[in-house]
Amino acid sequence: MTWVFPALGVLVAVLTSISRGSARRYLYASGLGLLVLFFAFPFSSALGYLSREAVHPTPLGLLPSYPWLGLIALAGLAALVPWSRRLHGWVGALAGLVVLVLIYGWLARPVFLARVVPLPGVMEGAIALGLALLAGLAARGRGRAVSLLVALLIGGGSYALLAGPTGHTYFPRLVGYYKLLTPVPESETRELIERYNAGLEKANALRAEIGLKKLEPIGSLADLQGGLPKDLAREGVRLVRPASLRYGTLAALFLAGLMLASGFFLARKPELAEEGDLTGGLVAAGVFAVLVPSFYATEFSLARLVKGWPFFVNFLDRAWPPRLADPAHNVFPLQEVASQMALTVEIALVGTFLAMLFAVPTSFLAARNLTRGSGLTRAVFTLMRAFYNVDRGVDTLILALVFVAAVGLGPFAGVLAMAIHSIADLGKLYSEAIENVEKGPIEALEAVGASGTGVVRWAILPQVLPLFVAYTLYRFEINFRVSIVLGFVGAGGIGFFIQNAMASGMYDQMIIGIIAIVLVVNLIDFGSSWLRSKLV
Repeated sequence: MTWVFPALGVLVAVLTSISRGSARRYLYASGLGLLVLFFAFPFSSALGYLSREAVHPTPLGLLPSYPWLGLIALAGLAALVPWSRRLHGWVGALAGLVVLVLIYGWLARPVFLARVVPLPGVMEGAIALGLALLAGLAARGRGRAVSLLVALLIGGGSYALLAGPTGHTYFPRLVGYYKLLTPVPESETRELIERYNAGLEKANALRAEIGLKKLEPIGSLADLQGGLPKDLAREGVRLVRPASLRYGTLAALFLAGLMLASGFFLARKPELAEEGDLTGGLVAAGVFAVLVPSFYATEFSLARLVKGWPFFVNFLDRAWPPRLADPAHNVFPLQEVASQMALTVEIALVGTFLAMLFAVPTSFLAARNLTRGSGLTRAVFTLMRAFYNVDRGVDTLILALVFVAAVGLGPFAGVLAMAIHSIADLGKLYSEAIENVEKGPIEALEAVGASGTGVVRWAILPQVLPLFVAYTLYRFEINFRVSIVLGFVGAGGIGFFIQNAMASGMYDQMIIGIIAIVLVVNLIDFGSSWLRSKLV
């Protein structure tokens, strides 16, 4: 099924051509994507004795074993060169075809042995370089020299910390994380196979004692079942299986198909190019480079979803029709749902109201245009903004867990968590509204000697009050949804009811809570929209 991925790349290019989009942009994107993939994406699996000893090298890591993989990087560079449009198309098409042939050639290779050669400092340097680039971009507005100095200090300090004893203490996996695989000579491979066969009698005797299947002598590495013998793995030898697909292989196939088809269309129709193609391609490649590992890390799998489909069918069978009441067993789910839903709304109301009480005064201290007067007010501004950033960084669910442990189960913990987290969100929105007020009324009042409170009362509040109301209503909508989730950690409300019903297998009661949530969410949404239209 590997043909699906280059076919998807071709399909993207075809749709782009039909819609008269830029084919050259995808050439740039696929070129940069192949470069990132060459250095950073796992390409195959190399097995040890235990599953945790497996190594997943990148194309660069496999270069000593299969030098032709270097053409992936060359193809990426060729696609990034700003050729003339038609020539760029033919170069891209040829590069994509070469990468496809190269990958299928690699997948067809037999298994082989290779030694792991760790490269110390590579991952530490990559992380330090990334931090340096981020720091340089953050300081960009302060001058080129300052930006460069900040980047060098951050990058150098990060590398020294990560590559030193302290970094290796806290991040031990960074030590030799990046690895090369050098092939074991054929003569040594035959010697290892002979040694493996010679030790089978002893190994099978031990396996027979614990009821394991007898191992047969092997004539080649392809006969090995599973990983390597323990003694070989301890020597740093790994069994490389080129046909074992990793997400880097699949991504390379997609990019090769995209490059091939995009190059072909650009060569045939040079007008399929736009200004800013390079920038657009770099952005697309960046998104691709982040999304592909993310899909792998989250174990996204449509096959698993299909496999789990019978559970959904079973859930619907057990959940419908809803059981609104069961007087025979003194169970009244509809009444319980109505009560818990009212509690959920009340949690959101109280949490939002408390947050608003604290956010309104603090937002004036966090508004840049009101705190320029002295060093003290600027310091207050910095502290308030820092508080907002810290507060917003701690999720409501985490706060709820802390408060449940502190004050016990129930809605009070949910109210506290919601109020504290919402202060920062509302305060940031309020302060930004204050920063964008018209300066004319403020200057007029200051010119006639009005006090600071008078300026706030007559020049600022009339401008920002409608926005304050709108932001508060919007935050209430969010807090209602959040309060549903807080019930799952013991903070009360409809979420607590759904969790209990789910844990008890009472799906026909749980579905009542889900239906109630949908109805109330829509009511709150329409109601707040109507109220905002009247007040703003």
